[in-house]
Formats: sequence, C-alpha cells, structure tokens
Amino acid sequence: MLYNLYRPTDFSEVKGQEDVLVTMKRQAQTGRFGHAYLLAGHRGTGKTTIARILSKAINCENPTESGPCKVCQSCLAAKNSMDIKELDAATNNGVDHIKELTGQAKYRPVQLKNKVFIIDEVHNLSAAAFDVLLKPLEEPPAHCTFILCTTELHKIPVTIRSRCETYTFHPISPAPMKERLREVLADQKTDCDEDALNLIIRSANGGMRDALGILEQLMAGSGSSITAEAAKKQLGALDTDAILNTLASVIRLDTTSALSSMDNLLFSGKSPSLITETSLRVLTDMVTMKSTRDRQSVMHSRDYIETVWNLGHEISFNRLYWLCEQFCDLRAAIRQSTDPVLDLRLALIRLSHQDIVSSDPIKLAEEVSMLKKEIEQLKGMIQKHPHTAVQEDDCTASEPETVEEPSAESGFYKIQDCDIPFVEEEQSGAEEDEYAKAQDDRVTEGGMPPDREEEETVSADFTKEVPKDDISASDLFKILG
Repeated sequence: MLYNLYRPTDFSEVKGQEDVLVTMKRQAQTGRFGHAYLLAGHRGTGKTTIARILSKAINCENPTESGPCKVCQSCLAAKNSMDIKELDAATNNGVDHIKELTGQAKYRPVQLKNKVFIIDEVHNLSAAAFDVLLKPLEEPPAHCTFILCTTELHKIPVTIRSRCETYTFHPISPAPMKERLREVLADQKTDCDEDALNLIIRSANGGMRDALGILEQLMAGSGSSITAEAAKKQLGALDTDAILNTLASVIRLDTTSALSSMDNLLFSGKSPSLITETSLRVLTDMVTMKSTRDRQSVMHSRDYIETVWNLGHEISFNRLYWLCEQFCDLRAAIRQSTDPVLDLRLALIRLSHQDIVSSDPIKLAEEVSMLKKEIEQLKGMIQKHPHTAVQEDDCTASEPETVEEPSAESGFYKIQDCDIPFVEEEQSGAEEDEYAKAQDDRVTEGGMPPDREEEETVSADFTKEVPKDDISASDLFKILG
C-alpha cells in the first residue's frame, strides 16, 4: 500500500500539519515531553503517523527538532519493541481491555527508556473504560506516556481532555497534498495529467491517506500514465462540463435546456444523488470564487475555473447562495425519497422557471438591491457633476431661448430664424393726453373754427405726410371737394 510505503518517519516529512508540530518539535529538541497527548482531527491527516513518530522521539537517545534520529539503538528497536503498544479501541473498547493496558503500565520498560501506549479511535471506549483510564492519565508512572487518537473530539469526556495535551489536526490543504503526490509519482515513475491530479485531491477531501489510496487505484488501472478521462471513469466522477451546462441553464432561467441536460445525465447512468452532489460542489466553488474574488481559491482545471468564474458574473451573490441552500435541501430529501428522479426534476423546474423565481422573496430582494445600487450611482453622478447630471441618455440641457430686440432697419423679431413683423405698441394714457393738449394749443394759436377742426386736421396731416404725386386725380377731387 502506498500510504504505508510512503508513511513519514520524522516530523520533517509530514505535510500540511506544520502548525500542529510546533510544540512537538520544541519538545523533541529539548527532550521534555508530556505524559499524555490527545490527537484529534479529520481522517487520514496523520494522527497515527505522528503518534508513532512521537513514541520514537520519546525513546530516542539523540532527539532533534525533526524527532527521532533514526540511527540509534532505540530508534532501530522501536518498530518491534514491546515497550510501544498500540490498541485499537474500535474493537477493544471494554473495561477489561483498559484494565489490562493500565496493568502493564506499572512495570518498567524492557528495551527502551519509556513505555508508550497508543490508543487509536479512543472515542469508541465505553463510559466505564474511560473511568478506568482517568487515574493513569492523571498520575502516570514516570516511565509511561499515553497518546490518544480520535476523529470525534466531541465524544471524549471533559475529564479525559483536561488531563491531556490536545492537538487538533485540520484537513490537509491542496498545495502540500499536491506536492506530496508529485513526489510519490516521481518515485513511482508515473505520469499524471494536471486535471487528474486535481481530481484526486478533490476526491480525497483533505485526507492524505485517501489521496494515496486513490492514486494507487489509478496506477493499477492506468499503468504508467494517468489521464483525466481515465481518472473520471475509474473514480465514477461526474463530468463537470455537463453539470456546468445544467447550472448555466438554471442561472439563465432556461427550464427547457436545464431539463434536457439533466435527462442526458440520467440516460448516461448517473444517479440523482451524484448529480445533486456534484452540482452542489460546483456552486460551492462559484460562491468561493465570487466571495474571495480570486480564481486561485479553487483547485481545478483551467477551463473549469474560467467557466465557473464567468458564470459567477451572471448571477447575484444572494441568489447564488440561495441556490446552494436549495441543493443542500434537495440532497437531504433525495436520501429519504422513494423517487429521487422526480425530486430532482421538480427542483430544477422550481429553480429555473421565470414565473416561480420572480415571485420568490430572494428574487424580490435581488431586484431591490439592484435598484439601490442604481440610485447610489445616480447620487454619485449628481454629486460629481451637479450641472450636467441631466445629460443622461443623450439628453443635453438646452440653453434658454433669447429674443432679439427689434431692429430699426428691419422692424422684425428674430426667434429661431422665424421672421415676425414688428407692430408698434399702442400709446399709453399719458401720451394720449399730451397729444390732445398739443391739438388744443394748435387750434388756439391758429384760430381755427372748432367745427372744422377735425376736417382741417385730417387734410393738413394728409397733405403733409402724403406727397401729391402719389395721389390719383379722383382721390384729389374728393379731398378738395
């Protein structure tokens, strides 16, 4: 098995748990170790491996920061020594097994300096067995060390945890896992596509042991060259391109295309649970990239990352997270359903139909959010350009029309190239009074009879203003007449 063949033998070979090993490296360097350790965390992250390395470092004659020196007599004898005992609590979880173990702790070691008891899957111990283990953990003999390993820390009694140095192991991140897999591939002289390597890492789910097991499976089926297509076929992984097409139809509210893509997946033999699980993983990648705004936050092929990145720009964050919640609910419903295909079909119709989505509160909240953004943009434009903010949509603020004064020569108003004749305004009341007074003075000075005042005035004015050359003979006789 690859995970046994490439199991680390000192702290420097451990990948992805450097923060956990800080205290252990210091203890190995100084030679001051604790009497009880509790290693908890995800499966396949190195708990048992580090427990074995620590047991050798405790008995090493010349320990270093990397742990055991691996050359002294104690390091060479530690592998088969009776002074290092491992107990699997999954099958040995009764009171009698723990009593037997604590009974051996009373005796001094035979070959090594200290006795080390490694209890794997310690959370499976019964309540009575935990009670038996309390006293040795609290007051162990000077030559004994207990190392407990578990994947379910919450099941360990507080009385046990308080007596141990607790170290929490986290899932191994993709970068150190990929580095370790490449080292194994180089040593095994095997080629592996980048996409296939990313698929192995995603399938391992943070466990180095799982990643090495998957790699061994692919090497057995593909030989010295592992391709992405072979990895998908052997692992039973769903083609992400088909899922991306289905989710693109859902995002664009194209119900017909979404159902057609789903039918193609079902006809190819993919189960509804696998379709739902893969869709949820893709949506999670989309949420991750959209929230972090970083394409490198997801490890996958370049085409996949580019497609997911572009789809993320077509949907708001609220609706995207809402889709994740809906697929989570669908995953739980399919596990208990008698007709998973029907549940999947109804879910896709609900998530992609325009009328249903439009009436959903999430869609309404999305529209309100968009309106708020538009209002904020308009406010910003008005504050930045207060005089030209009206020029939106090619509408420009026109200058007020000006009316030119009438020209003395033309006697016309000029308004937008339209000629309007100039009409003299009527005289005001004061001007009429002055005119009447002038006429009275004229009558008084000339001695003109009052009864002929109007006639004489008209004749005088007429003859004064109109030249005789311009009057016909008939008109002249009428005037004189």
